[in-house]
Amino acid sequence: MRILVDIRHLAHQSPSGVGVYTTELLRALFEIDHEHEYILFSSGRVKPDLSTLHLTTPNKLLNLRTLLLRHPAINWHVREPVDLIFLPNLNITTLPQDIPTVLTLHDLSFKTYPEFYSLKMRTWHKATRPEELITQSRAIITPSMSTARDAQRLYGVPPEKTHVIPHGVSALFTQKMQAQDHGVRSRLKLPKHFALFVGTIEPRKNLIALVEGVKEYRERTHDDLHLVLAGGWGWKSHDLRRRLWKRDTQGWVRQIGYVDPHDLPALYRSAAVTVWPSIWEGFGLPVLESMASGTPVITSHTSSLPEVAGNAAIYIDPYNSRDIAEALRGLLGSTALQTQLVTRGLERAKNFTWKKAALQTLDVFRKARVE
Repeated sequence: MRILVDIRHLAHQSPSGVGVYTTELLRALFEIDHEHEYILFSSGRVKPDLSTLHLTTPNKLLNLRTLLLRHPAINWHVREPVDLIFLPNLNITTLPQDIPTVLTLHDLSFKTYPEFYSLKMRTWHKATRPEELITQSRAIITPSMSTARDAQRLYGVPPEKTHVIPHGVSALFTQKMQAQDHGVRSRLKLPKHFALFVGTIEPRKNLIALVEGVKEYRERTHDDLHLVLAGGWGWKSHDLRRRLWKRDTQGWVRQIGYVDPHDLPALYRSAAVTVWPSIWEGFGLPVLESMASGTPVITSHTSSLPEVAGNAAIYIDPYNSRDIAEALRGLLGSTALQTQLVTRGLERAKNFTWKKAALQTLDVFRKARVE
């Protein structure tokens, strides 16, 4: 079977969670699947490392032609016949009618919480024609039951068409300290005692509530806990920027920008706790990465996050910064609780591997091809 994979989203220099998913899943597929051929399609000025078929046409021009003419279909760029198309994410594309497609829906927050997105992002999501892609796809993969339920509720996707396949976690994320950890801490100028957030800085990550929660914890306990925000500035982040300009956050809140994936394990291991108060997530990979690194987690009780963390996290109401402060006080004030969560987190993280995700995805490919 010849499988065409749309990897155009991997052209970004700083891969998002979707980029990590695509890269790690494909690598795992290549390790276990020696039967099928994968054609990895990209376009634009930047050619991703994994690409095997790159079109130099600028993405803006390609997208405009697709939107206006609905032509060409994505398989038109491949000279050989294609048996299956895999879209690891929504994208602006035209699908052929005679080739089965498998589509991964990571989350539908753009539909449920449009206020969290910039006009540009909302326009892009609309341009992908999600309803059309979902209807034309023979199988839909979601990383959680939460997203599967959203797909069924918002787009009427039948349960039998939906396949829940959780993400994996890289073997790099381990509790064992590595020789390079000290160098990472020094290079990133990390404080000795800090709470960590990892992810793109955007409204649904709920970071103003996180800042207020840590501030209240510091005032009530007099613990000099710092807050490190590891992630690039995303859309509609001006409110957080204004909050961090105020004098009461000076000296204990640091935004260190996008962190190289190879440095992330050391960053997690250096933190006292990972706090992830996101309002809505399709999966929440940093929660899993933190657990695998032996760092306790505080996260929201919403969307998919309880599916990921299970009994290995403290859950908070993301709309309540006092809840965050109370969770920090309970966790950092109890060595026994910290040990319990670390133990549970390490054990739970073993259930999530990219090999397992690849085997399940390959099974979906086979079934979609023969249906």
